[in-house]
Amino acid sequence: MSTELFDILDCAGRKTGGTMSRDEAHESGAWHGAFHCLFIYEQEGSGRALFQKRSRLKKIAPGRYDVTVGGHYAAGENAEAAGPREIREEIGISVEFGDLVPLGRRVFLYCFTPGVTECEFQDIFFHVGSAKPEHMMLQRDEVETMVEMDIDAGIELFSGKRVSTLGTLVVGAGTSGTVRISADDFVPCLDNYYLKLLLLARRYFNGEHHLLFI
Repeated sequence: MSTELFDILDCAGRKTGGTMSRDEAHESGAWHGAFHCLFIYEQEGSGRALFQKRSRLKKIAPGRYDVTVGGHYAAGENAEAAGPREIREEIGISVEFGDLVPLGRRVFLYCFTPGVTECEFQDIFFHVGSAKPEHMMLQRDEVETMVEMDIDAGIELFSGKRVSTLGTLVVGAGTSGTVRISADDFVPCLDNYYLKLLLLARRYFNGEHHLLFI
């Protein structure tokens, strides 16, 4: 089994020319790159966002909710190469990179457990659809399930106006019930990331397709 290697970045997000394994990068706190994409769409007159529940087998934030698709860049990759690959691998959908809406780059730093520190430059995108994606095939060692959330309800959740909200469990093109979600059920962060994403999603559906920056 080959070792997954990351390009090591400097503090400004530039490649240093060095590489490191996934475990070494997380143990040492070395900067590396990642791709994030949130699928958003309108349904019954309201905006919706699709979040994944991370597999409980994951070392980092197992069982927590996160953006629809997220993954590290392998050595030599960039967003254009890794984005469509990650979407295809995690949820089984083919997407052209040019169809994604870029939101800019996020600097993410969080100490999850002793010896596991995530230091990432994340390139963030929307995938905008007319409906929830159909025929998803989840990579079960990465993604446990998918949950649809009303964007306005999510904004109230992450801004502290409500303690929890209902999400709809999504299986392929159908649904399989609801689940109550709190902000603490998401991957922890220090920058109000999910609130910012949903505010940008609402802005997009209000027709403000320019100046969308995370």
